[in-house]
Amino acid sequence: MLLVVAACAGCDRGSGPEPAGEAPAPPPAVQSPVEQAPQPIAERRADPPPADPNAWLREVEKDPIAALKRLDPAALQPSRTRPSNDTVPQEPRPEYRPGPAVAKHNPETPLRGWPPVVGRPYPEIALIDQSGRVTSLSEFRGKVVLVELVGLTCPACHAFAGGNEPSVGHFRDITPQDGLGSIDSYAQRFGKLSLDHPDVVFVQLVLYGMDGQSPPSIADVQAWARHFGMDRYRNEVVFVGDARFINPETRRLIPGFHLIDRNGILRAVHSNDPRHDNLFTSLLPTLSELANTRERP
Repeated sequence: MLLVVAACAGCDRGSGPEPAGEAPAPPPAVQSPVEQAPQPIAERRADPPPADPNAWLREVEKDPIAALKRLDPAALQPSRTRPSNDTVPQEPRPEYRPGPAVAKHNPETPLRGWPPVVGRPYPEIALIDQSGRVTSLSEFRGKVVLVELVGLTCPACHAFAGGNEPSVGHFRDITPQDGLGSIDSYAQRFGKLSLDHPDVVFVQLVLYGMDGQSPPSIADVQAWARHFGMDRYRNEVVFVGDARFINPETRRLIPGFHLIDRNGILRAVHSNDPRHDNLFTSLLPTLSELANTRERP
């Protein structure tokens, strides 16, 4: 079994471990959103710890299955059932047709509990998603929810969405932050988990529109979702924020991530605020732990 794993380790795969003796280049510091009147944002992003060149060999000796997971984090995890393009005829997938909404969007109702606080229930948010349906976060109770706070003019948000990948390209001629990878790539690297995990719901909460000052339009959010391939079939949800979120506290949370457990409790927050959780060493490993724990906390 060890010989098989050792042979696989030599395969030329982008998701494989770094060569022994070479520490991975840390992600760059995240830049502030481009705004006409930016609020103060701490310019900081903690670098991940350097890779241990002997960790891979120890992992092989201890648990070959875990070693395979490190080669390809998505290879041995459960997967949503989706037809493979290699096994079925190439036919257009029908348009996503949302079911009846179970919540109402009331933009005039005061938003309680925002900004959210770690250890407390996440605010009850019901917003229009990219399909035009009003969706509530409470509909995902029982799953782990990763929420990304997005501004459409934020270069780091474009990079986290995959804007630096050649197959994706730039959205609305905005240049993503150079050198910053997608959040899914970082989830695989630091959490050993793909966001395609069946117990994970990935939510992008778009709070600022193309002017960097006001809420986004539905048309702009739908265009963003199409460009970056946010697929409602795969529990990838893009929310259209409204005026209730427009305030200095929200602005300081972008770019950022919120991690909600199966019971709707906020477990971690990452932003440019140095008091918040580190994305690489805290939030993403906790995401993996919560997703792979079937019992409710």
